This record gives sequence, C-alpha cells and structure tokens, in this order.
Amino acid sequence: MNLVPPTYICLDLPEPQASEVMALRRRYCQRLKDFPPEITITGSSGVGAMLPQLHWDRVEPKLEAIAQEWAPIRASLGGMVRFPDTDIFCLSMSDPMPFMALHEALKHSGIAFEESQFPFFPHCTIRMAGPLTDQDISALFSLSVPGEFTIAELALYQRTPDDRIVRVWSRPLAGS
Repeated sequence: MNLVPPTYICLDLPEPQASEVMALRRRYCQRLKDFPPEITITGSSGVGAMLPQLHWDRVEPKLEAIAQEWAPIRASLGGMVRFPDTDIFCLSMSDPMPFMALHEALKHSGIAFEESQFPFFPHCTIRMAGPLTDQDISALFSLSVPGEFTIAELALYQRTPDDRIVRVWSRPLAGS
C-alpha cells in the first residue's frame, strides 16, 4: 500500500448512528456530505497522519497487533462541541477514555506520525466550513445522536488528490 497520501487511523460508526451523522453533515456541511462517519484516532488531533515515507510491510504488522489486542469498544456520542475560533462542530464521546487509550497505544506502537498542534480529543465531526447564522449555531448546539453502539473495526482512510476520503484497510478489533 502507498502511504504517501495522508493516511488516518479511524473507527467507523455503526448503524443507525452512521446514517444519523451523515444526515446532519448533509444538512450543515457540503464538504463532509460524503465523508465516512467515523472517529479519527490518529490524524486529526493528538498525533497527525502516518508519516508518508513509511513502508507498509513494516506498518501493517503493528496495526494487526493493535487490532488483535483491542476489544470492540462500547460507546455513545456526547454533546456538540465547537472548536475554539473556528466553525468546526463535532459530537464528543460520552466516555472518551477508551479512545484516548487506543490513541496512546497507537502513538507508542512504533508507527511514526506527523506532528499535530492539537491535543487528542475523540470526536465525530459534523461541520467544517461555510457560512453560519446565529440560528445555525443554536441549532447545531441542540443536536444529539442518541444510542449506545459497538465499534468493532480499526480502519485506515486516505485523502485522494481530488479530496475524497477512501477506506484502504480494515481489521476487526479482536481482543477480549
């Protein structure tokens, strides 16, 4: 696999939460309307994307080991958060600890990552860009996506030259 395009380690949201997130994105952010509904574990905050000069044959065994070690994660989405001084809105995680622990495990796995200027904050992005009215802001802060779910898979996504995000690898979380 080519790791030159920005490569992110993510956890996909299952249904019905995935469809609910997609509906919110289509309503509030055209840029994210086709973006996979996921929680980015590396690449957004904490550590950055995987370094592009890495060799896949050295990276994949480390990712496989993480997937074998980690059990599926029971989770639910929390309240809406607006990143300071931006128009980025995201749903927090009700319990961020399992995501923070997985982020730390990946950070110390021997895989090299780019730098990130932001501390790790597990979240699901709903909106990134575009004009906002006060009414939009109020509406965004009132939104929620209810229900508990299980995240059962570790996935890699890459940004393509035409700005699409595509899934390029995945493995089940198989720990107990």
